[in-house]
Amino acid sequence: MDGVSLMEKPTGDRPIICFGVFELNLDTSELKKRGMRLKLSGQALQILELLVTKPAELVTREELRQKLWPADTFVDFDHGLNTTINRLREILGDSADTPKFIETVPRRGYRFIATIENFRPSTPRPASWGWHLTVLAAGVLLASGLLAYWLRHHQHPHSNALAISPFTTFPGIEVAPSFSPDGSEIVFAWNGGESSGLSFDLYIKQIGSEHLIQLTRQPAIVTAPVWSPDGHSIAFSRVEKDGSSGIYLMSALGGPARKLTDFYRGDEGWPFILFSWSPDGKWLAFAGRDPPGANVAPSAQRSRIRLLNVESTEQHVFPDPSPDCTATLEPAFSPDGKSLASVCMLTTGVNRIYLQPREGGPAREVVLVKGGALSGTLEGITWTADSRSLLYALSGSLWRVPTEGGTPEKLLFAQAQDIQTPVLSRSGSELAFVQARFPPNIWRIELTARTKPAGPASKFISSSIGEQDPRISPDGKHIAFESGRSGNWEIWVCDRDGSNATQLTFFGGPITGTPAWSPDNRRIVFDSRASGHAELYIVSADGGPSQRLITGTANASEPFWSADGRSIYFLTEEPDAIWKVSAEGGTAVRLTKDNRFDPQVSADGTRVFYRVTEGDHHAVWSVPVNGGDERRETGMFSALIGWTPVQGGIYVLAQNAQGPALNFLDFATRRVQKVVDMPDVESLRYGITVSRDGRTLLFSRVDHSEADIMLVEGFR
Repeated sequence: MDGVSLMEKPTGDRPIICFGVFELNLDTSELKKRGMRLKLSGQALQILELLVTKPAELVTREELRQKLWPADTFVDFDHGLNTTINRLREILGDSADTPKFIETVPRRGYRFIATIENFRPSTPRPASWGWHLTVLAAGVLLASGLLAYWLRHHQHPHSNALAISPFTTFPGIEVAPSFSPDGSEIVFAWNGGESSGLSFDLYIKQIGSEHLIQLTRQPAIVTAPVWSPDGHSIAFSRVEKDGSSGIYLMSALGGPARKLTDFYRGDEGWPFILFSWSPDGKWLAFAGRDPPGANVAPSAQRSRIRLLNVESTEQHVFPDPSPDCTATLEPAFSPDGKSLASVCMLTTGVNRIYLQPREGGPAREVVLVKGGALSGTLEGITWTADSRSLLYALSGSLWRVPTEGGTPEKLLFAQAQDIQTPVLSRSGSELAFVQARFPPNIWRIELTARTKPAGPASKFISSSIGEQDPRISPDGKHIAFESGRSGNWEIWVCDRDGSNATQLTFFGGPITGTPAWSPDNRRIVFDSRASGHAELYIVSADGGPSQRLITGTANASEPFWSADGRSIYFLTEEPDAIWKVSAEGGTAVRLTKDNRFDPQVSADGTRVFYRVTEGDHHAVWSVPVNGGDERRETGMFSALIGWTPVQGGIYVLAQNAQGPALNFLDFATRRVQKVVDMPDVESLRYGITVSRDGRTLLFSRVDHSEADIMLVEGFR
């Protein structure tokens, strides 16, 4: 039926309003369609209530503004109202062109146009029916009880299983979901399917509907939204293409955004744009580095948790949970607002989750976590509704750990590749997370001369999980590389044609990588965080147990063998410097000053090359193998992704002024020559290698990037 009727309700002050196949309960603010509850709330529900209680009357735009948006002074009211009406029509299956329920009166307002059917109470039944009705009611109750008993004891064992389905399936990348307070909608960032992958806007989508509402129209490299507790606003962080970053606030209905503050990011990626809104709606917690000019020594600058007052924009630094933190990331307020969870990074790939009282007091460790993303940390944490557990994403899986501590539990329903940024609805029964697919693969370029490729690059070693950081053995017969095909990143080796791939390490989770061959082709040195901090290990190229290499330093990573096989060069983190140690282990000797990264050894074995950041650019520097004269090699690059020394020069994979390219730095002429253009810089991965004969070059790149948001209903 298309009409409207007012049905008397046994309890409550206001009636249930019926129109078509819909029922609107004014007491409970519930909208049902054929008895099934629809998820409608906020201004959309208020507008519907106002319209149906004034059927056939014009409800002006000014009346709606005064009733629903009196305090949101910074909201674009026209845009917000139009968006809400469109959302309401989507739920009702209505149309602005051929309306059945809501008619637009141009420039004036809206009118509910369905015909009113006055409800007439039924005539009281004769008393002789009373006994029959009583018996009938008793029979219904008995049958209902028997049915409920049967269902409890005979229902299918999987009838209470979780309902898992894609929430978004758009082309491109959808990330950073956040539920509306009533759990009916999710706001997220989407790159619109752009191939570059880094220009995002914000969108809202209702659960159970494919209608999409675009909130922002100013694409930025990343935008990560979070809904306010009252549902009126959305806060988000945005990184502009010029590198500047800010936190903004806008109405959940759209309109202009108000900038709250600048913030300063580090190199950890996603953790720096994830933040949390306190349940009282007053504070935003986020991770940010100390701003320029802050009274903090450069050596002490790091990411810390900051609390931002949404109204006054004042902010202050929340105490680090431990002096051992090299960065504190991913804050998450507890549902009751009394505690703040955060991730304390001890070193790359080794983190602790802490809880701290919101009003101050000692922090309590929840769990030590080894492993993580390429950035070395977790990829999102969230509280369960009862505040008794935390969920976190780690190494592609979803985990749950009690807040009182204990053994983390891997959630078996969520072991898809690269799970990120889990978030729970306020009720705790809906869970959303990002399922990302960014697998890097190893590509090959054959060279006829130093700067002349024989043809375009071709895919060489690939899997659906990922392969990266290849190293060709000195004799050219084998390739060592990092692979995720076992479910964790481990060291693998294969023949020179990519066949006979064999797993060499079995650490099972901690970040493990950066393999390098010994000059005799018999051993491979690499780094791993298996012990809780970065250390070097050596494994036979034929397989067998990995042996830890003692260096006498607090951490050690990114190793390379000397030309004579007697020494190993490596990087330490904080200080970022290059060191040298005997291949048999011992006390390492420091070779460089601070802020030196990514060591590699020259082809003749006389110098160690490394990267130095100079302002907004990178340069290749070198030092003699025994220390001493540090010098900058010719060539500056805005983004240096990887390089490898060869006889007479260095191949450099970097961002040139005209775009990403493979370049050759010639030692004789001190000139940089472009070898071949490369795909966009965001798709390239660190590490390139060239065979000793100079004929084969390998590098890693992501061929296809996509990420969807998954929805889990019935979570508990």
